[in-house]
Amino acid sequence: MLPDLPYRTKAGEPLLEVDHIDDHAGGGRDHPAAMIALCPNCHSNKTHGAERAALTERLRKVAAERHATWAASLT
Repeated sequence: MLPDLPYRTKAGEPLLEVDHIDDHAGGGRDHPAAMIALCPNCHSNKTHGAERAALTERLRKVAAERHATWAASLT
């Protein structure tokens, strides 16, 4: 189960931003398996934070696991 997300839209839905795990402008793939939804603060931290390289590696693993789970559910 995902933790409760701190930011919400006016409709009460989680406020998320889609992020290319590897910067799209730097050659990152434009494919769902290479993207992840992040809250605005996590997105900013991943893009500009001091620990962005470590966070990018962690998110790459999370995205790969979730994509594999999703793909397996289709069979």
